[in-house]
Amino acid sequence: MSNSYRYGDYSDIKHLALISVFSFIINFLFFSSCYAQSNALVADLSKSNISINTDFNGASLLLFGSIAGKDGDDIIVVISAPPTEIITRKKSKMSGIWVNASSIKWKNAPAFYQIFSTDTLSKIATRDVLQSLAIGTQFLNLKFEKSGEFDTNNYNEWVEALNRNMKSASLWKTNENAVQVIRGALFRTEVDLPANITIGDYEVRIIHFRNGRLIAEDKTAIAVKKAGFSAIIYQLAHEYSIFYGIFAIAFAVFAGWLAAAIFRKT
Repeated sequence: MSNSYRYGDYSDIKHLALISVFSFIINFLFFSSCYAQSNALVADLSKSNISINTDFNGASLLLFGSIAGKDGDDIIVVISAPPTEIITRKKSKMSGIWVNASSIKWKNAPAFYQIFSTDTLSKIATRDVLQSLAIGTQFLNLKFEKSGEFDTNNYNEWVEALNRNMKSASLWKTNENAVQVIRGALFRTEVDLPANITIGDYEVRIIHFRNGRLIAEDKTAIAVKKAGFSAIIYQLAHEYSIFYGIFAIAFAVFAGWLAAAIFRKT
């Protein structure tokens, strides 16, 4: 009697343990699914390939998507080009003539950096949150190579000069209140790419915020490439630079000879 009782008690404990394990697994999968659905963020572009040809004057495209959000949620979109080298120069007046006194070569500055948001950035999230997510030109962690006289105490002035130059070229810009969110579910924004953009794969980050906290993030890309005759010239100049130089010199000589011949006849 006592042995059968102990065996039955052990079986009951074993069954309860199995039921507990299965219940834990089911609850984990269920709540994980619910969490994933609550943080769902899907975005796409009306045009993901941009071709630059000889008559390229810029491009306009639409970024749209959906979120499992609520009224009052915010979206920040960050579009950045691959890092490149950009030189910022400082001019000084010497003997009545403005000359380049010093310069900085930024080693990893994005050739294009624009932000689109539903509200002002300071209202969407705190500075610490924006910095942790690298949102904003002030958080790009720029690296530089100095030339000439350079005072590290004036670093911020150089950064402001870079920011000012890129903004004047419409390459760096913050477009606040440019993203529309409809009923906390659908969002859209129009993106204008200027004519002076560089080629490369542009990263597009779409970030969902609620009450200042990160909810979800998605990424996509825009491929900007040369096309047509300009693509041939670009490839020739970069991959066959010697032949390109010879061709450029020969073409200049021929053009000069042709112009001289025409004016001689007239």
